[in-house]
Amino acid sequence: MRSAKKIAVIDIGSNSCRMVIYEQAGGALIPYFNEKAMAGLGRDLAETGRLSPAGKELALQTFHRFRAITASLKISNIRAVATAAVREAIDGDDFKKAAEKILGVSIQVLTGADEGRLSAGGVRTGFIEPKGLVADLGGTSMELLPLEDDTLGETFLLGPLARSKDVDLPLDKRAKAIRKILSNSDLFSEHQGGKLYAVGGAWRNVAAVHMMLRNYPLRVAHGYTMTRRDVQNVIDAADLAASDKLTREQLQSVSKRRYDTLLHAAILLDTLMEQLGTDKSVISSFGLRDGVAAEGLKSDGASGLLEAVPLFLRSSQESVVFGRELFSFIFPISDQFKQSEAVLRAVCLMADAGARMHPDHRANLVYEQVLRAPVPALSHAQRLFAAYAAASRYTFKFVEEPGYAGMLKLSHKRRAKILGCAMRLAGVYSGRSGPILATARLKVADGALCMHVDRNYSDLISDTVERRLGQLSGLMKLHPRLIVE
Repeated sequence: MRSAKKIAVIDIGSNSCRMVIYEQAGGALIPYFNEKAMAGLGRDLAETGRLSPAGKELALQTFHRFRAITASLKISNIRAVATAAVREAIDGDDFKKAAEKILGVSIQVLTGADEGRLSAGGVRTGFIEPKGLVADLGGTSMELLPLEDDTLGETFLLGPLARSKDVDLPLDKRAKAIRKILSNSDLFSEHQGGKLYAVGGAWRNVAAVHMMLRNYPLRVAHGYTMTRRDVQNVIDAADLAASDKLTREQLQSVSKRRYDTLLHAAILLDTLMEQLGTDKSVISSFGLRDGVAAEGLKSDGASGLLEAVPLFLRSSQESVVFGRELFSFIFPISDQFKQSEAVLRAVCLMADAGARMHPDHRANLVYEQVLRAPVPALSHAQRLFAAYAAASRYTFKFVEEPGYAGMLKLSHKRRAKILGCAMRLAGVYSGRSGPILATARLKVADGALCMHVDRNYSDLISDTVERRLGQLSGLMKLHPRLIVE
Protein backbone atom coordinates (compact mmCIF):
# COMPACT_ATOMS: atom_id res chain seq x y z
CA MET A 1 0.00 0.00 0.00
CA ARG A 2 1.35 3.41 -0.99
CA SER A 3 1.79 6.10 1.64
CA ALA A 4 -0.76 8.90 1.49
CA LYS A 5 -0.03 12.57 0.81
CA LYS A 6 -2.40 15.50 1.16
CA ILE A 7 -3.60 17.79 -1.65
CA ALA A 8 -5.77 20.86 -1.03
CA VAL A 9 -8.10 22.16 -3.74
CA ILE A 10 -9.70 25.58 -3.27
CA ASP A 11 -12.64 26.21 -5.60
CA ILE A 12 -13.83 29.82 -5.76
CA GLY A 13 -17.24 29.53 -7.36
CA SER A 14 -20.10 31.88 -8.14
CA ASN A 15 -22.19 30.54 -5.28
CA SER A 16 -19.76 28.91 -2.85
CA CYS A 17 -16.10 28.97 -1.90
CA ARG A 18 -14.95 25.51 -0.94
CA MET A 19 -11.77 23.79 0.16
CA VAL A 20 -11.40 20.03 -0.11
CA ILE A 21 -8.31 18.36 1.31
CA TYR A 22 -7.71 14.93 -0.19
CA GLU A 23 -5.54 12.08 0.93
CA GLN A 24 -3.83 10.84 -2.22
CA ALA A 25 -2.10 7.51 -2.74
CA GLY A 26 -1.37 6.47 -6.31
CA GLY A 27 -4.55 7.19 -8.24
CA ALA A 28 -6.74 7.24 -5.13
CA LEU A 29 -8.25 10.46 -3.78
CA ILE A 30 -10.16 10.22 -0.49
CA PRO A 31 -11.68 13.40 1.03
CA TYR A 32 -10.00 14.24 4.35
CA PHE A 33 -11.58 17.64 5.01
CA ASN A 34 -14.36 19.41 3.15
CA GLU A 35 -15.69 22.86 3.98
CA LYS A 36 -17.55 25.57 2.13
CA ALA A 37 -18.82 29.08 2.65
CA MET A 38 -21.91 30.10 0.67
CA ALA A 39 -20.42 33.48 -0.21
CA GLY A 40 -22.57 34.11 -3.28
CA LEU A 41 -19.87 36.04 -5.14
CA GLY A 42 -21.97 36.03 -8.31
CA ARG A 43 -25.22 37.08 -6.63
CA ASP A 44 -25.25 40.61 -8.12
CA LEU A 45 -23.27 39.87 -11.27
CA ALA A 46 -26.19 39.93 -13.71
CA GLU A 47 -27.35 43.38 -12.52
CA THR A 48 -24.08 45.15 -11.66
CA GLY A 49 -21.36 43.28 -13.52
CA ARG A 50 -19.49 43.15 -10.21
CA LEU A 51 -18.95 40.63 -7.46
CA SER A 52 -21.23 40.87 -4.43
CA PRO A 53 -19.59 43.14 -1.79
CA ALA A 54 -20.92 40.98 1.06
CA GLY A 55 -19.82 37.88 -0.83
CA LYS A 56 -16.29 39.23 -1.26
CA GLU A 57 -16.03 40.03 2.44
CA LEU A 58 -17.18 36.54 3.48
CA ALA A 59 -14.94 34.85 0.90
CA LEU A 60 -11.82 36.70 2.03
CA GLN A 61 -12.58 35.91 5.69
CA THR A 62 -12.94 32.26 4.70
CA PHE A 63 -9.59 32.28 2.90
CA HIS A 64 -7.81 33.29 6.13
CA ARG A 65 -9.29 30.16 7.70
CA PHE A 66 -8.31 27.98 4.72
CA ARG A 67 -4.71 29.20 4.91
CA ALA A 68 -4.49 28.53 8.65
CA ILE A 69 -5.71 24.96 8.13
CA THR A 70 -3.35 24.16 5.25
CA ALA A 71 -0.43 25.69 7.14
CA SER A 72 -1.18 23.67 10.26
CA LEU A 73 -1.42 20.45 8.23
CA LYS A 74 1.80 21.39 6.38
CA ILE A 75 0.19 20.97 2.97
CA SER A 76 2.46 22.22 0.21
CA ASN A 77 0.38 21.03 -2.76
CA ILE A 78 -2.41 23.63 -2.84
CA ARG A 79 -4.36 24.17 -6.06
CA ALA A 80 -6.69 27.17 -6.21
CA VAL A 81 -9.11 27.84 -9.07
CA ALA A 82 -11.84 30.39 -9.73
CA THR A 83 -14.77 29.99 -12.09
CA ALA A 84 -17.40 32.08 -13.89
CA ALA A 85 -18.08 34.87 -11.38
CA VAL A 86 -14.43 35.90 -10.98
CA ARG A 87 -13.87 35.41 -14.70
CA GLU A 88 -16.81 37.61 -15.77
CA ALA A 89 -16.84 40.33 -13.10
CA ILE A 90 -15.39 43.79 -13.73
CA ASP A 91 -13.67 43.63 -10.34
CA GLY A 92 -12.72 39.95 -10.68
CA ASP A 93 -9.01 40.63 -11.13
CA ASP A 94 -8.80 42.88 -8.05
CA PHE A 95 -10.56 40.23 -5.98
CA LYS A 96 -8.21 37.56 -7.33
CA LYS A 97 -5.15 39.55 -6.22
CA ALA A 98 -6.60 40.09 -2.73
CA ALA A 99 -7.42 36.39 -2.44
CA GLU A 100 -3.94 35.33 -3.59
CA LYS A 101 -2.33 37.56 -0.97
CA ILE A 102 -4.34 35.86 1.79
CA LEU A 103 -4.03 32.29 0.51
CA GLY A 104 -0.35 32.57 -0.36
CA VAL A 105 -0.83 30.72 -3.65
CA SER A 106 -1.67 31.75 -7.19
CA ILE A 107 -5.26 31.32 -8.37
CA GLN A 108 -6.00 29.96 -11.83
CA VAL A 109 -9.05 31.64 -13.36
CA LEU A 110 -10.60 28.90 -15.45
CA THR A 111 -12.17 29.42 -18.85
CA GLY A 112 -15.47 27.72 -19.57
CA ALA A 113 -13.53 25.12 -21.57
CA ASP A 114 -11.22 24.54 -18.59
CA GLU A 115 -14.20 24.02 -16.30
CA GLY A 116 -15.74 21.48 -18.65
CA ARG A 117 -12.46 19.61 -19.14
CA LEU A 118 -11.74 19.39 -15.42
CA SER A 119 -15.30 18.37 -14.56
CA ALA A 120 -15.17 15.62 -17.18
CA GLY A 121 -11.83 14.53 -15.73
CA GLY A 122 -13.44 14.34 -12.31
CA VAL A 123 -16.30 12.21 -13.65
CA ARG A 124 -13.80 9.85 -15.31
CA THR A 125 -12.17 9.27 -11.92
CA GLY A 126 -15.57 8.62 -10.35
CA PHE A 127 -16.93 5.97 -12.71
CA ILE A 128 -15.60 3.01 -14.67
CA GLU A 129 -15.40 3.97 -18.37
CA PRO A 130 -18.30 6.46 -18.33
CA LYS A 131 -19.84 7.42 -21.67
CA GLY A 132 -22.22 10.25 -22.48
CA LEU A 133 -22.40 13.94 -21.59
CA VAL A 134 -21.29 15.76 -18.45
CA ALA A 135 -23.35 18.75 -17.35
CA ASP A 136 -21.66 20.76 -14.58
CA LEU A 137 -23.94 23.34 -12.98
CA GLY A 138 -22.34 26.17 -11.06
CA GLY A 139 -23.83 29.31 -9.61
CA THR A 140 -23.53 31.31 -12.84
CA SER A 141 -22.76 28.95 -15.70
CA MET A 142 -23.33 25.39 -16.84
CA GLU A 143 -20.70 23.47 -18.80
CA LEU A 144 -21.68 20.68 -21.17
CA LEU A 145 -18.99 18.28 -22.36
CA PRO A 146 -18.73 14.81 -23.98
CA LEU A 147 -16.83 12.15 -22.05
CA GLU A 148 -15.60 9.99 -24.90
CA ASP A 149 -13.05 12.39 -26.37
CA ASP A 150 -11.28 15.71 -25.83
CA THR A 151 -13.82 17.70 -27.82
CA LEU A 152 -14.29 21.21 -26.48
CA GLY A 153 -17.46 21.59 -24.49
CA GLU A 154 -20.05 24.34 -24.41
CA THR A 155 -20.77 26.98 -21.76
CA PHE A 156 -24.22 28.39 -21.05
CA LEU A 157 -25.25 31.11 -18.58
CA LEU A 158 -27.77 28.80 -16.94
CA GLY A 159 -26.67 28.87 -13.31
CA PRO A 160 -29.35 29.87 -10.78
CA LEU A 161 -27.67 33.23 -10.15
CA ALA A 162 -27.64 34.03 -13.88
CA ARG A 163 -31.34 33.05 -14.22
CA SER A 164 -32.54 34.65 -10.98
CA LYS A 165 -35.18 36.70 -12.82
CA ASP A 166 -36.91 33.51 -14.00
CA VAL A 167 -38.40 32.89 -10.54
CA ASP A 168 -41.52 34.91 -11.39
CA LEU A 169 -42.22 32.96 -14.60
CA PRO A 170 -44.63 30.01 -14.83
CA LEU A 171 -42.94 26.60 -15.01
CA ASP A 172 -43.59 26.10 -18.73
CA LYS A 173 -42.07 29.49 -19.59
CA ARG A 174 -39.00 28.78 -17.44
CA ALA A 175 -38.45 25.53 -19.33
CA LYS A 176 -39.06 27.31 -22.65
CA ALA A 177 -36.41 29.94 -21.83
CA ILE A 178 -33.91 27.18 -21.02
CA ARG A 179 -34.73 25.32 -24.25
CA LYS A 180 -34.09 28.49 -26.24
CA ILE A 181 -30.62 28.90 -24.71
CA LEU A 182 -29.80 25.21 -25.23
CA SER A 183 -30.92 25.36 -28.87
CA ASN A 184 -27.43 26.68 -29.70
CA SER A 185 -25.86 23.36 -28.62
CA ASP A 186 -24.43 20.90 -31.15
CA LEU A 187 -23.89 18.19 -28.54
CA PHE A 188 -27.45 16.92 -28.12
CA SER A 189 -27.80 15.76 -31.72
CA GLU A 190 -24.41 14.03 -31.56
CA HIS A 191 -25.22 12.16 -28.32
CA GLN A 192 -28.95 11.45 -28.62
CA GLY A 193 -30.11 8.81 -26.18
CA GLY A 194 -26.82 8.84 -24.28
CA LYS A 195 -26.34 8.98 -20.54
CA LEU A 196 -26.23 12.31 -18.70
CA TYR A 197 -23.86 12.78 -15.74
CA ALA A 198 -25.02 15.66 -13.52
CA VAL A 199 -22.29 17.46 -11.56
CA GLY A 200 -22.78 20.21 -9.00
CA GLY A 201 -24.23 20.85 -5.55
CA ALA A 202 -27.59 22.04 -6.89
CA TRP A 203 -28.14 18.70 -8.62
CA ARG A 204 -26.90 16.72 -5.63
CA ASN A 205 -29.62 18.56 -3.73
CA VAL A 206 -32.22 17.52 -6.33
CA ALA A 207 -31.14 13.91 -5.75
CA ALA A 208 -31.24 14.33 -1.96
CA VAL A 209 -34.78 15.74 -2.16
CA HIS A 210 -35.88 12.84 -4.35
CA MET A 211 -34.39 10.36 -1.85
CA MET A 212 -36.34 12.08 0.92
CA LEU A 213 -39.59 12.03 -1.07
CA ARG A 214 -39.34 8.28 -1.70
CA ASN A 215 -37.89 7.50 1.76
CA TYR A 216 -34.81 5.97 0.14
CA PRO A 217 -32.42 4.78 2.88
CA LEU A 218 -29.07 4.86 1.02
CA ARG A 219 -28.40 8.61 1.18
CA VAL A 220 -25.32 8.59 -1.06
CA ALA A 221 -25.52 11.05 -3.94
CA HIS A 222 -22.75 9.57 -6.09
CA GLY A 223 -24.08 7.08 -8.61
CA TYR A 224 -27.74 7.83 -7.80
CA THR A 225 -29.85 7.58 -10.95
CA MET A 226 -33.04 9.46 -11.73
CA THR A 227 -35.56 9.14 -14.54
CA ARG A 228 -37.38 12.14 -15.99
CA ARG A 229 -40.43 11.16 -13.93
CA ASP A 230 -38.25 11.24 -10.81
CA VAL A 231 -37.01 14.73 -11.65
CA GLN A 232 -40.55 15.89 -12.43
CA ASN A 233 -41.64 14.67 -8.99
CA VAL A 234 -39.06 17.02 -7.49
CA ILE A 235 -40.34 19.86 -9.70
CA ASP A 236 -43.90 19.20 -8.52
CA ALA A 237 -42.80 19.20 -4.87
CA ALA A 238 -40.75 22.40 -5.25
CA ASP A 239 -43.64 24.12 -7.05
CA LEU A 240 -46.10 23.06 -4.33
CA ALA A 241 -43.72 24.29 -1.63
CA ALA A 242 -44.24 27.89 -2.77
CA SER A 243 -47.79 27.76 -1.35
CA ASP A 244 -47.64 24.86 1.11
CA LYS A 245 -45.72 25.42 4.35
CA LEU A 246 -45.42 21.74 5.29
CA THR A 247 -43.92 20.81 1.91
CA ARG A 248 -41.60 23.81 2.08
CA GLU A 249 -40.33 22.76 5.51
CA GLN A 250 -39.80 19.21 4.24
CA LEU A 251 -37.68 20.40 1.33
CA GLN A 252 -35.76 22.90 3.45
CA SER A 253 -34.94 20.12 5.92
CA VAL A 254 -32.79 18.55 3.19
CA SER A 255 -30.83 21.75 2.53
CA LYS A 256 -32.13 25.15 3.57
CA ARG A 257 -29.28 26.93 1.79
CA ARG A 258 -30.04 25.26 -1.53
CA TYR A 259 -33.83 25.48 -1.28
CA ASP A 260 -34.02 28.66 -3.39
CA THR A 261 -32.16 27.03 -6.30
CA LEU A 262 -33.98 23.67 -6.14
CA LEU A 263 -36.74 24.42 -8.63
CA HIS A 264 -34.40 25.93 -11.22
CA ALA A 265 -31.95 23.03 -10.92
CA ALA A 266 -34.73 20.45 -11.33
CA ILE A 267 -36.30 22.23 -14.35
CA LEU A 268 -32.88 22.53 -15.99
CA LEU A 269 -32.08 18.84 -15.40
CA ASP A 270 -35.45 17.78 -16.82
CA THR A 271 -34.95 19.99 -19.89
CA LEU A 272 -31.45 18.62 -20.48
CA MET A 273 -32.79 15.06 -20.37
CA GLU A 274 -35.56 16.06 -22.77
CA GLN A 275 -33.10 17.61 -25.24
CA LEU A 276 -30.74 14.62 -24.99
CA GLY A 277 -33.58 12.16 -25.50
CA THR A 278 -32.60 10.15 -22.44
CA ASP A 279 -34.61 8.87 -19.49
CA LYS A 280 -31.67 8.44 -17.16
CA SER A 281 -29.41 10.92 -15.42
CA VAL A 282 -26.65 9.90 -13.03
CA ILE A 283 -25.50 12.11 -10.17
CA SER A 284 -21.73 12.46 -9.92
CA SER A 285 -20.19 13.70 -6.69
CA PHE A 286 -16.91 13.74 -8.61
CA GLY A 287 -16.49 16.89 -10.64
CA LEU A 288 -14.30 19.95 -11.09
CA ARG A 289 -12.46 19.78 -7.75
CA ASP A 290 -11.69 16.10 -8.23
CA GLY A 291 -10.52 16.84 -11.77
CA VAL A 292 -8.18 19.53 -10.41
CA ALA A 293 -6.83 17.14 -7.76
CA ALA A 294 -6.40 14.31 -10.28
CA GLU A 295 -4.42 16.35 -12.82
CA GLY A 296 -1.07 14.69 -13.28
CA LEU A 297 -2.22 11.40 -11.76
CA LYS A 298 -2.60 8.31 -13.91
CA SER A 299 -6.00 7.37 -12.62
CA ASP A 300 -9.37 6.19 -13.84
CA GLY A 301 -12.44 4.87 -12.06
CA ALA A 302 -11.26 1.25 -11.85
CA SER A 303 -7.70 1.92 -10.66
CA GLY A 304 -8.92 4.68 -8.36
CA LEU A 305 -11.39 2.26 -6.75
CA LEU A 306 -8.75 -0.41 -6.11
CA GLU A 307 -6.35 2.10 -4.56
CA ALA A 308 -9.07 3.94 -2.62
CA VAL A 309 -10.37 0.88 -0.75
CA PRO A 310 -7.18 0.16 1.27
CA LEU A 311 -6.64 3.91 1.78
CA PHE A 312 -10.14 4.35 3.22
CA LEU A 313 -9.95 1.19 5.35
CA ARG A 314 -6.40 1.99 6.54
CA SER A 315 -5.49 -1.55 5.49
CA SER A 316 -2.16 -3.06 6.51
CA GLN A 317 0.17 -4.36 3.82
CA GLU A 318 -0.72 -7.91 4.94
CA SER A 319 -4.43 -7.20 4.41
CA VAL A 320 -3.76 -5.84 0.92
CA VAL A 321 -1.70 -8.93 -0.01
CA PHE A 322 -4.45 -11.18 1.38
CA GLY A 323 -7.12 -9.28 -0.59
CA ARG A 324 -5.19 -9.57 -3.84
CA GLU A 325 -4.59 -13.31 -3.32
CA LEU A 326 -8.24 -13.69 -2.40
CA PHE A 327 -9.25 -12.53 -5.88
CA SER A 328 -7.08 -15.28 -7.39
CA PHE A 329 -8.74 -17.78 -5.03
CA ILE A 330 -12.33 -16.84 -6.01
CA PHE A 331 -11.60 -16.22 -9.69
CA PRO A 332 -12.44 -19.79 -10.84
CA ILE A 333 -16.02 -19.28 -9.58
CA SER A 334 -16.29 -15.59 -10.59
CA ASP A 335 -19.00 -16.34 -13.16
CA GLN A 336 -21.29 -16.91 -10.16
CA PHE A 337 -21.24 -13.23 -9.21
CA LYS A 338 -22.17 -11.36 -12.42
CA GLN A 339 -19.93 -8.44 -11.43
CA SER A 340 -17.03 -6.68 -13.15
CA GLU A 341 -13.47 -7.63 -12.29
CA ALA A 342 -12.89 -4.22 -10.67
CA VAL A 343 -15.86 -4.65 -8.32
CA LEU A 344 -14.80 -8.20 -7.35
CA ARG A 345 -11.21 -7.09 -6.71
CA ALA A 346 -12.51 -4.21 -4.57
CA VAL A 347 -14.72 -6.52 -2.49
CA CYS A 348 -11.77 -8.87 -1.94
CA LEU A 349 -9.75 -5.90 -0.64
CA MET A 350 -12.58 -5.31 1.85
CA ALA A 351 -12.29 -8.82 3.30
CA ASP A 352 -10.42 -7.61 6.40
CA ALA A 353 -12.65 -4.57 7.01
CA GLY A 354 -14.04 -6.00 10.25
CA ALA A 355 -10.86 -7.61 11.54
CA ARG A 356 -10.51 -5.24 14.50
CA MET A 357 -14.22 -4.96 15.29
CA HIS A 358 -16.18 -6.79 17.98
CA PRO A 359 -17.23 -10.21 16.61
CA ASP A 360 -20.84 -9.76 17.76
CA HIS A 361 -21.32 -6.57 15.75
CA ARG A 362 -18.78 -6.51 12.94
CA ALA A 363 -21.02 -7.89 10.19
CA ASN A 364 -23.50 -5.02 10.62
CA LEU A 365 -20.74 -2.45 11.10
CA VAL A 366 -18.92 -3.61 7.97
CA TYR A 367 -22.17 -3.52 6.00
CA GLU A 368 -22.75 0.13 6.93
CA GLN A 369 -19.10 1.04 6.37
CA VAL A 370 -18.92 -0.44 2.88
CA LEU A 371 -22.36 0.87 1.91
CA ARG A 372 -21.30 4.48 2.48
CA ALA A 373 -17.58 4.31 1.77
CA PRO A 374 -16.32 7.48 0.00
CA VAL A 375 -14.82 5.46 -2.85
CA PRO A 376 -15.38 5.98 -6.58
CA ALA A 377 -16.81 3.82 -9.33
CA LEU A 378 -19.56 1.96 -7.46
CA SER A 379 -23.21 2.28 -8.49
CA HIS A 380 -25.82 1.95 -5.76
CA ALA A 381 -26.51 -1.64 -6.83
CA GLN A 382 -22.78 -2.42 -6.65
CA ARG A 383 -22.51 -0.81 -3.20
CA LEU A 384 -25.35 -2.98 -1.95
CA PHE A 385 -23.73 -6.11 -3.45
CA ALA A 386 -20.31 -5.26 -1.99
CA ALA A 387 -21.75 -4.47 1.45
CA TYR A 388 -23.77 -7.71 1.58
CA ALA A 389 -20.75 -9.76 0.48
CA ALA A 390 -18.41 -8.09 2.99
CA ALA A 391 -20.91 -8.64 5.81
CA SER A 392 -21.47 -12.28 4.79
CA ARG A 393 -17.72 -12.80 5.04
CA TYR A 394 -18.20 -12.58 8.84
CA THR A 395 -21.40 -14.58 9.33
CA PHE A 396 -23.31 -17.14 7.28
CA LYS A 397 -26.60 -15.83 8.69
CA PHE A 398 -26.25 -12.14 7.86
CA VAL A 399 -29.54 -10.24 7.53
CA GLU A 400 -29.51 -6.51 6.80
CA GLU A 401 -31.64 -3.97 8.67
CA PRO A 402 -35.33 -3.94 7.56
CA GLY A 403 -34.97 -0.59 5.79
CA TYR A 404 -32.46 -2.08 3.34
CA ALA A 405 -34.12 -5.49 2.94
CA GLY A 406 -35.82 -4.84 -0.38
CA MET A 407 -33.04 -2.84 -2.03
CA LEU A 408 -31.01 -5.78 -3.36
CA LYS A 409 -32.72 -8.44 -5.47
CA LEU A 410 -32.83 -11.91 -3.92
CA SER A 411 -30.77 -13.32 -6.79
CA HIS A 412 -28.11 -10.65 -6.17
CA LYS A 413 -28.14 -11.37 -2.43
CA ARG A 414 -27.46 -15.03 -3.16
CA ARG A 415 -24.50 -14.12 -5.38
CA ALA A 416 -23.15 -11.75 -2.72
CA LYS A 417 -23.56 -14.42 -0.05
CA ILE A 418 -21.64 -16.93 -2.18
CA LEU A 419 -18.80 -14.42 -2.47
CA GLY A 420 -18.90 -13.70 1.27
CA CYS A 421 -18.79 -17.43 2.05
CA ALA A 422 -15.85 -17.92 -0.32
CA MET A 423 -13.98 -15.13 1.49
CA ARG A 424 -14.95 -16.74 4.81
CA LEU A 425 -13.52 -20.08 3.67
CA ALA A 426 -10.31 -18.41 2.46
CA GLY A 427 -9.89 -16.53 5.74
CA VAL A 428 -10.27 -19.55 7.99
CA TYR A 429 -7.99 -21.75 5.85
CA SER A 430 -5.17 -19.21 5.56
CA GLY A 431 -5.41 -17.26 8.80
CA ARG A 432 -5.77 -14.20 6.51
CA SER A 433 -2.30 -14.82 5.08
CA GLY A 434 -1.89 -14.21 1.37
CA PRO A 435 1.10 -16.55 0.94
CA ILE A 436 -0.77 -19.42 2.66
CA LEU A 437 -3.93 -18.78 0.63
CA ALA A 438 -1.81 -19.16 -2.52
CA THR A 439 -1.43 -22.87 -1.63
CA ALA A 440 -5.14 -23.53 -2.23
CA ARG A 441 -7.43 -23.07 -5.20
CA LEU A 442 -11.08 -23.62 -6.08
CA LYS A 443 -12.40 -25.48 -9.09
CA VAL A 444 -15.84 -26.67 -10.21
CA ALA A 445 -15.81 -30.15 -11.76
CA ASP A 446 -18.29 -33.02 -12.13
CA GLY A 447 -20.99 -31.40 -10.00
CA ALA A 448 -18.60 -30.67 -7.15
CA LEU A 449 -16.86 -27.63 -5.70
CA CYS A 450 -13.29 -28.83 -5.34
CA MET A 451 -10.80 -27.17 -3.02
CA HIS A 452 -7.29 -28.22 -4.02
CA VAL A 453 -4.68 -27.91 -1.25
CA ASP A 454 -0.92 -28.29 -1.52
CA ARG A 455 0.00 -31.46 0.41
CA ASN A 456 2.69 -29.55 2.31
CA TYR A 457 -0.14 -27.50 3.85
CA SER A 458 -2.63 -30.30 4.55
CA ASP A 459 -2.32 -29.63 8.30
CA LEU A 460 -4.28 -26.42 7.70
CA ILE A 461 -7.41 -28.40 6.79
CA SER A 462 -9.48 -28.21 9.98
CA ASP A 463 -13.07 -29.15 10.79
CA THR A 464 -13.98 -25.48 10.37
CA VAL A 465 -12.41 -25.40 6.89
CA GLU A 466 -14.45 -28.46 5.90
CA ARG A 467 -17.62 -26.93 7.33
CA ARG A 468 -17.10 -23.64 5.47
CA LEU A 469 -16.46 -25.51 2.22
CA GLY A 470 -19.71 -27.37 2.81
CA GLN A 471 -21.62 -24.12 3.33
CA LEU A 472 -20.17 -22.59 0.16
CA SER A 473 -20.81 -25.66 -2.00
CA GLY A 474 -24.36 -25.90 -0.62
CA LEU A 475 -25.10 -22.32 -1.70
CA MET A 476 -23.74 -23.16 -5.15
CA LYS A 477 -25.84 -26.37 -5.26
CA LEU A 478 -22.70 -28.49 -5.61
CA HIS A 479 -21.06 -31.27 -3.60
CA PRO A 480 -17.98 -30.34 -1.51
CA ARG A 481 -14.69 -32.07 -2.28
CA LEU A 482 -11.27 -31.53 -0.67
CA ILE A 483 -8.32 -32.65 -2.76
CA VAL A 484 -4.80 -32.80 -1.29
CA GLU A 485 -2.16 -32.94 -4.02
